[in-house]
Amino acid sequence: MFNFADISGWIVPTAAILGWALISLYRLYLVGRTREQAHRERMAMIERGVQPPPPESAALPLDWRGSTDPAARNRRTGIILIGVGVGLSAMLLTIGTGGRSMGASVFLVILGLAFLLIAMLEQRSSRKNRSVQPPSA
Repeated sequence: MFNFADISGWIVPTAAILGWALISLYRLYLVGRTREQAHRERMAMIERGVQPPPPESAALPLDWRGSTDPAARNRRTGIILIGVGVGLSAMLLTIGTGGRSMGASVFLVILGLAFLLIAMLEQRSSRKNRSVQPPSA
């Protein structure tokens, strides 16, 4: 006889992992299509005799979220990790399973704080680098 209690232990994690994998593969597919379209557009411009912009501007930027500043990326990552850690700990406290399972949420909060510290140090070092460089004439 088939027991539904047996699949409840593995169906949700399996569905979550498969969903994540499918979303990641779909995103890779979309990025590939976008780059292919940019390449086709560039080739069409060359065939028509129009000077295309440099290839760097035709490709997708490295940071597609809009910021190329590493400090801003680390700050964003740190804030997200802290939020996930606090949310996870609030969830675990609400359902009443604290103790050992709280370690994951504390780990995420500490990891987020580390990213915020890295962002602060990167901002400080970039300010020093800007002040050391002689003004160009």
